[in-house]
Amino acid sequence: MEIRLPADTRLSLRAGEWATHGGQLGTTYLDLRVVDVGGEPTDVPGWVRVRGHGLECRWASVDCPEPWCIEITARSEALYDAANR
Repeated sequence: MEIRLPADTRLSLRAGEWATHGGQLGTTYLDLRVVDVGGEPTDVPGWVRVRGHGLECRWASVDCPEPWCIEITARSEALYDAANR
């Protein structure tokens, strides 16, 4: 399943729906604004790479100079569900 999400889409992923770059499953909720989804393939079928920013990066007091500050993998189905909640 190919997932396309526009930049700045807000995602709220639940525990178990996302993993760190080391493959460690997330154990908390994760809220982020999407920079891009997909790109290079992941090692696990059904999971896609997601790059984004934490919601606080939009605050005037935070000037995030990076193109993205969060990089995770997420289950394709979870991205679809999160984008449509």
